[in-house]
Amino acid sequence: MTSAPHQEHAAAAIADHFRSVDSAPKGYAVDRPASAVNGFIVTLVALAILAFCFRTFMIREGFGDVPPDLVVLGRDRGSVVFPLRLFVAIFFLTYGLLAYSNIWRRLYLVGSLLGKFLGFCLVFDLIAGGLQALGIVSISVFAGQMISGLSALAIFPHTLLRQAQLPEPGPLAKTPRLPAKAFWRWFACLALAMIGAAVAMTFLEDVVDVLKNWAVLGGIGAGVFLMQQILAVSTAILGVRQLKRSRNSDFAPPVAILVPAHNEAHSIGATIESVDEAAKTYPGTVRLYVVNNASSDTTGEVAEETIADCKYITGVVLDCPTPGKAIALNMGVDNITEEFVVRIDADTVIGPGCLETAMRHFADPTVGCVGGIPMPLEEKSWIDKCRLIEVYTRHGFFQVSLDGYDAVMGIPGMFAVYRRSGLKKVGGMVQGMNGEDTDICMRLAAAGYHSVADPKAVYYSETPASYAHLREQRTRWFRSIYHLTARNRGMLFDGATMVGTFVLPFNLVNAARRAMLAPLLLYALIAYTVFGSTFPTMQWQPVVATLLGMSMILTVIVCLIYRPSSVRFIPYYLGFRVLRSYFTLASALTLIYPPMHPSMPNWLPRRRKPTQSERVGRAHRANA
Repeated sequence: MTSAPHQEHAAAAIADHFRSVDSAPKGYAVDRPASAVNGFIVTLVALAILAFCFRTFMIREGFGDVPPDLVVLGRDRGSVVFPLRLFVAIFFLTYGLLAYSNIWRRLYLVGSLLGKFLGFCLVFDLIAGGLQALGIVSISVFAGQMISGLSALAIFPHTLLRQAQLPEPGPLAKTPRLPAKAFWRWFACLALAMIGAAVAMTFLEDVVDVLKNWAVLGGIGAGVFLMQQILAVSTAILGVRQLKRSRNSDFAPPVAILVPAHNEAHSIGATIESVDEAAKTYPGTVRLYVVNNASSDTTGEVAEETIADCKYITGVVLDCPTPGKAIALNMGVDNITEEFVVRIDADTVIGPGCLETAMRHFADPTVGCVGGIPMPLEEKSWIDKCRLIEVYTRHGFFQVSLDGYDAVMGIPGMFAVYRRSGLKKVGGMVQGMNGEDTDICMRLAAAGYHSVADPKAVYYSETPASYAHLREQRTRWFRSIYHLTARNRGMLFDGATMVGTFVLPFNLVNAARRAMLAPLLLYALIAYTVFGSTFPTMQWQPVVATLLGMSMILTVIVCLIYRPSSVRFIPYYLGFRVLRSYFTLASALTLIYPPMHPSMPNWLPRRRKPTQSERVGRAHRANA
């Protein structure tokens, strides 16, 4: 139960308490209003309608043989099931025009995105046409569209990373090669997934066709779609096996609990009480460090009062007047002497056995970070219900699948346990960018450690209480993939870590896919309902399968495994996935592009000057 000293603070929680300097890091992001992404949607719809009207006009004027998509060659180009290339071109054009910069940079961005994509499509069509003319192989227009769609998912993050104003790369303590066991586990699962998908497509063709017609298989291609699900399931099975083996270790050293807190008077008391309750059954000693980070409320006083009432832990409140979560965390680590640091957010309540479960994994000296499953504190609002399904899917399934081949890229900072020596080795928490919790895990991976996500370590975290809070949170989260990749670009396809070789590239592509999802659904809806006669061969199933389909069946199965009653919240989650796409697009629009001038030689972007914090960081590393 929450004690009396801080019950009154919970009632007086500030509605805007979630905003901080980390919401839009200076120099790397701008806090654009909702009108920016709304303007994007309106512009994209207007351009799509213009393109559709133009094709309708061409048909009426007797040019009915004009292909419904941007396809140069191909005998069946008139039977395109969906104008995907046209969508990508309109999406890239809209993004470039509405990016945060001056007009010249925007035009350069448009040219870069469209030039790469249309150039790829032209070269691919010429090669495919040549192979077909020589009788070597015949590549269908649909296959060409899918391949060009995949290329767009790579072109988008590649262009953003090259042109946006992002954190400078930091030094990496890299391991010499991929972990052999982890790589072979992943490779075996990938081979199984490819064989399984090929067998299904060859010998179960009738079943596959039925699944396609019911929009269960589709999206980027039935075979690829099916292979993804088989790969995820097989690696998840390995992950469960790995976790059980690691969880059986007996390891309970002294731990330090580190709680950074900014304006958390309404929740810090419950967090401290949960730590005290968890320490009751933990065999080792537990000491609490609360870092009061530039709070304007009574966070420090509430923390001191609650610590004084604790029975099983000792603790201290440290004052950090400089705002910034990473700054508070690094200050806390500098004041800690214990080898293991448990980072807990001030709006998080850990379960009774959470500490004991998480610490067992550190018996393996190669484990650098351990996390758990972040259950929502309540299940009242639609945000709570969507978050519950998201947690089961992401943390209860996909993170476990990454455990299967030591490829967990990040552990949420709501609850994460670190080796203090590992933190010191990789330079501590990065400041002034989004995603410092994932960044530290990536750098630990580069140094030879791996992270573990154990859903048996249960903790409860505050979900956004309002739409404004949800928008701020998700925009910050989704923007972090670009910050993380820029700072750790040396890990991308590095051939030395599972994270850099496989997971980071996949997450970049997935971020592009998620940003395009909501605009794609709206584009398809207009094309299918308003311009159906203009696109008579268009099919709705591949589009709907991107939202529903096999991935949704997998979501239902995961929910049934964890809690069958949660299945009733899945309809909320379907809408939330579209909203999540909206926020992902919004995060890409908050990136800053340095302005350029038409007089610049060769239209190349001028390298920006490093910020004061970057200059200080470089000097510090040089002295070290």
